[in-house]
Amino acid sequence: MRLSRRQFLAWSGSAGLSALAIRPGRGSAGVLDRLFHGEPPKPRTPITPNEEFYLTSYRSPPPIRLGEWRLVVDGLVDRSLTLDYQQLLAKPSVSAAVTLECIGNSVGGEYIGTAVWEGTPLRDLLEEAGVSPAAIDVVFHAADHYSDGIRVDRARAGDVLVAHHMNRAPLPLAHGFPARIIVPGLYGMKSVQWLTRIEVVDRDYRGYYQKKGWTDEAVVKTTSWIDVPLHGSTLRGERLQVQGTAFAGTRGVRRVEVSFDEGETWEATTLDPPLGPAAWVFWHYDWGRPKRGSHSLLVRAVDGDGGIQRADEQGPAPDGATGLHQITVTVER
Repeated sequence: MRLSRRQFLAWSGSAGLSALAIRPGRGSAGVLDRLFHGEPPKPRTPITPNEEFYLTSYRSPPPIRLGEWRLVVDGLVDRSLTLDYQQLLAKPSVSAAVTLECIGNSVGGEYIGTAVWEGTPLRDLLEEAGVSPAAIDVVFHAADHYSDGIRVDRARAGDVLVAHHMNRAPLPLAHGFPARIIVPGLYGMKSVQWLTRIEVVDRDYRGYYQKKGWTDEAVVKTTSWIDVPLHGSTLRGERLQVQGTAFAGTRGVRRVEVSFDEGETWEATTLDPPLGPAAWVFWHYDWGRPKRGSHSLLVRAVDGDGGIQRADEQGPAPDGATGLHQITVTVER
């Protein structure tokens, strides 16, 4: 597999982010091995298998003694809650397909995946505890001492989950067992793993990465990429398929367009229905009778609010990468 200059610069900027502790391996589909040994990436699927879901962590997964584990809800609440694992599982739960993306991801990068998360709505726990009118942020504390927070109104929106299952199986240890937060539409840094405490506070809480200069809002950027064909491919045939994926968080994806002339003109693609309002979208385009020779393909998405994906190239720091995914292919008859 060859990388275009645009892809390499974006990828190298992401891979160099030691603060984000991106750890390629089985869980991230072995991206480094594939890049440097020529193995093509695995096709993306609507639901990412647990063993292929990307891995990030502040530290190595902490040791968890389930019999001793407790989830505490406290701070500016009327009554503190303490739940053991069985009590958490006994709470009413919901399931949702939600895409998570690492803020260190490049445009078209592999640190993104979609799972069906099952758990208790955070709103239910906050209502049970009784939140003070003075509350500003809800802070999530992890067993590895990582922490981050979101605004109290976002925490009460109803779609934030205290998740205990991933793709119909108990959370793997690498993905936050026994419980983690899932915040749709925000970068993965906010979906704290190995959860032990939910604290309601009366201030704008600055978490680990915010103290290092990263965004506190962490709203995912609108992004899209081409999965098929691969960059550098030689293609043959009268009609060719161009396929890919797009994501815009809770805004949804309204339209995806491809360009074959460096962005001078754009062609609309066909979108598959997403699995949920905060899940990625698969798109495809029937490329009929392309001319022989070299072709450069660009893709861009338009989100549900009408916002067009940014074309200017920016690395992941401090609030997520921007730019358009571009590949070059050769067509032969």
